[in-house]
Amino acid sequence: MARQTEWKKLAGKRVELRKDGVVVRTGFVKDVLDSSDVLWLEAEHFRQRTMIDKSMGFTICPMQDPSLN
Repeated sequence: MARQTEWKKLAGKRVELRKDGVVVRTGFVKDVLDSSDVLWLEAEHFRQRTMIDKSMGFTICPMQDPSLN
């Protein structure tokens, strides 16, 4: 799974949110600011909508769509 540095390309995709190599959350990217510095993960199950800023040190990795395999 490749790390994505251009967050704008992640809008509408399912991603893994990682910190220090550990997956802390998965979710769909609802929106990304034009600057590509901030994205919003959609609310899902018991998790609230979450804002992620690049300065927080997370790595965002797009997940493969199993329906394409």
